[in-house]
Amino acid sequence: MLITFGDGWTLGDGSFYKTGMPQLVYNKLKESTEYKDSWRNIVADSLKVKNINFASTNSSNQKQFSLAKNFFISKKFRDLYSKDMIVVWGISTLHRDFKWCSDSKKYEDIVFTDQYKEESNKDRIGYGLKKWCYNDSIAIKELEIEILHWNQYFKALGIKNYWFDTFNSKNYNIKPSNFFDITSRNRDLLSLLCIQQAVNNSDSYGVWSDDRFEYGVRNKFLTPYQYYPKKESHKKIAEYIIGKIT
Repeated sequence: MLITFGDGWTLGDGSFYKTGMPQLVYNKLKESTEYKDSWRNIVADSLKVKNINFASTNSSNQKQFSLAKNFFISKKFRDLYSKDMIVVWGISTLHRDFKWCSDSKKYEDIVFTDQYKEESNKDRIGYGLKKWCYNDSIAIKELEIEILHWNQYFKALGIKNYWFDTFNSKNYNIKPSNFFDITSRNRDLLSLLCIQQAVNNSDSYGVWSDDRFEYGVRNKFLTPYQYYPKKESHKKIAEYIIGKIT
């Protein structure tokens, strides 16, 4: 069994996009699609296993950790447990959080913002969290603790687990061997897709001189809507991940 965590890149957003598709059609398909061409389903088919997926569009890392805690203490997990399980976890941006909101009376993903609309509580929360509660090095440290915790947890259960950066290669202070290409500066999936297009637009310091999302749209391997990998890009990601876990 393959268990996946992450954001829209892991869910499969963009895998059903076709050239010239209007955004209205794209959004409608997104509501009903089964993401059969997503990299996670391609990987599961290659391994001949089922996929349990927790990734969701625009998910924060905090939401994924919360979902994992609830799943791995559940009866469902105890019934499914096998040492043949594989967990693949995509780390998303640090500029999101997962908070209980009093207006909706439920937990919601909050995107950090520099400005906010007065009528939007989520905007105001995102603005406040970024202004008063966010520090990059602290966020990295908190993320590292989660990675180390889950590594120890899965090791105790005899379950193989792997991590990858989705579209930002973060400056970790830890180097776990089960984190894909942890010693590489441009190890995130977006950078890998850009490099596979035969052009690495980074300067001598390794800093990208061109916006990678815009580069991906221009070179037609990302969708023009929200910058997700297209079907062919999901295939490339699947090949990359299969090579890492088999």
